[in-house]
Amino acid sequence: MTTSRQTKRARRAQRRARQRRRRQLTITLSVIGALAVVGLLIWNSQFKPPADIVLPESLEAPPNADGKAWGPPDAPVLIEEYSDFQ
Repeated sequence: MTTSRQTKRARRAQRRARQRRRRQLTITLSVIGALAVVGLLIWNSQFKPPADIVLPESLEAPPNADGKAWGPPDAPVLIEEYSDFQ
């Protein structure tokens, strides 16, 4: 009877060890995959500035800006209204 109990214990220990190794392998491969994706995203972006960025000539406020309006007084204005009728 003791031999069958020991073999059951040994088989159970082996099964647990296999499950532990499989879990560690899954976690390791998941982390490596996530790092590879992040690395590819960073490598692909290369921090290139888009070519269509237009920088202003000066960042200083024009002399006629009073804090309420900025720009020519006869500039066209577009008003868009968004509403939720619920």
